[in-house]
Amino acid sequence: MRQLTELDIYILKQEFPQLSLTEDPDIERYFEFRSLNRQAEALRLYNTKLIHRYPDNKMRVQLMTYYRKRDYRFHILLTDSLVQLADRTVVQVKKVIIFFADTIAPLKRAKVYTIIKVCEKVINAISPNRFAAISFTEKYTRYAEKLKYHAADMRQAADIIRMYITDTLSSVREYREEQDRKNVQEKTRRALHKEKASVVDFSKIVFTKEQVASITIPSSIIRIEDKVLAYTMKYWNRYADGAFENILLLYSRKYGTNHYAIFHAVKVGRVRNWKDEELLHAVLANVAQGYYYSISGDLYLQRAWKQLKLNLDPSSPPSQVKGLPVPAVKKAKAVKRSKKQTEKAVVQKTNKAEKETVSTRKKKETKKNVQVNSVSVSGAAMPSPSAKRVLQKNTATAPESSKSTKPVSAASIPESGKTAQEQTVAEKASASVQIYPINEPKGLPASIAETVKKVTGKSYGVYRDLFFKEVRSAIRTILQHSTVQKLSFFGSEQNNAENIIYQFLETNYDNPYQQWQGSKEQADVFEQGFRIDSLEPIIRLWAKENL
Repeated sequence: MRQLTELDIYILKQEFPQLSLTEDPDIERYFEFRSLNRQAEALRLYNTKLIHRYPDNKMRVQLMTYYRKRDYRFHILLTDSLVQLADRTVVQVKKVIIFFADTIAPLKRAKVYTIIKVCEKVINAISPNRFAAISFTEKYTRYAEKLKYHAADMRQAADIIRMYITDTLSSVREYREEQDRKNVQEKTRRALHKEKASVVDFSKIVFTKEQVASITIPSSIIRIEDKVLAYTMKYWNRYADGAFENILLLYSRKYGTNHYAIFHAVKVGRVRNWKDEELLHAVLANVAQGYYYSISGDLYLQRAWKQLKLNLDPSSPPSQVKGLPVPAVKKAKAVKRSKKQTEKAVVQKTNKAEKETVSTRKKKETKKNVQVNSVSVSGAAMPSPSAKRVLQKNTATAPESSKSTKPVSAASIPESGKTAQEQTVAEKASASVQIYPINEPKGLPASIAETVKKVTGKSYGVYRDLFFKEVRSAIRTILQHSTVQKLSFFGSEQNNAENIIYQFLETNYDNPYQQWQGSKEQADVFEQGFRIDSLEPIIRLWAKENL
């Protein structure tokens, strides 16, 4: 029978301060509960303390039997059980010392991130109270010195934990001070940026009489249905005019009116091709500003709109800029076309040339030449002085142009007689009033990442996370202006299209051979009711909103 050593007694007293070396008060209390018929408390004491203190079932039963019989062998068996408990405790203490010696002691104080990561993990495992970890490590330092087991490593680990918690570790302290300085600078920068943020003072905005007249309707119109008709007529052909929309928004914000809400209802109805009654009801909801319905008023609204709609000019789209001069330069050039060029233009436009005889083909060519010449002469009959100068210049350069062998197709002749320069000016003017990018078929230079670099002007790709975090907003905005059919109010077409485009961007972000046009995803988006010819407008809108 081995006796308890001084080291065993020291460790048992440290780990179990209430433990007695000559008797066990828990066993005595267990039998007292049994004698008082407090079986539940006796069972709880047995399961929580006695089983863990004496894990050997045979020894525990025999020990309790000796105690109940007042047998002298109880003290001998109790000493043996305490020796086994001391041995198990020493083994556990050595495992903890090994953990600190292998995990904390080898840390280099220059590696700040490693120290923070490891120390935080160990401290959280010891106790929620951070300062309790200091006493814990010092206790195991004393155990290591008593056991003479990795005493130096345990002392070093305890010093690192203590300095980390008390913030006396120089490298960690400097790192934290640097982080605090950065946070203070960032807060100061945000505060200054917030103060410098421009705020529109609507009271200083002045509108001209023409602008007010283009926005408002006469005050003599009192009936609600008449107001609906007047606003619809006024905004009908200007729904795609971005400059007018911005002016209208500022007017509504300054005076607190609902003109912009009425304009937006007309715009959405025209973009999504709503029925007339749906568009009128949307405008009515904004004009009335509350629940309003009248059967006679509804009939009057629909009948009057049918009559008024006949007077609207559907010839030119609203986005086209009107009022540009239309000189007859192209018509004058048509006179100087050679017979050979006219014959090639006729051959390109017909698909039945092989089935016709030679005589029929010559008749058609002669008839086409007569028509072109007649149109050119009638267009240049009354030229302006500037047009005369252009005609003289073209006449002087006619021999050179007649030598050209390049075929000119009939499709290259503008329908309205406008020059290519005028058409370019009109296209630029119409594009300048667009709020959002137009869906033009533009081929991506390489991958989505390269397009992001081109749009942002950066030669390195650092926007991937930011791009996929905020690009859904740009996708939704572009989809709202790319509808090709009316969408159901509770439908999920827009969400489906948004997910398809986002998945394509994420999958092909670094793919240099990706091609959106003609892809299955583009067809799926079109089936949902949206036409997206290019992904570059989405990327440009994202860059405009987030950079």
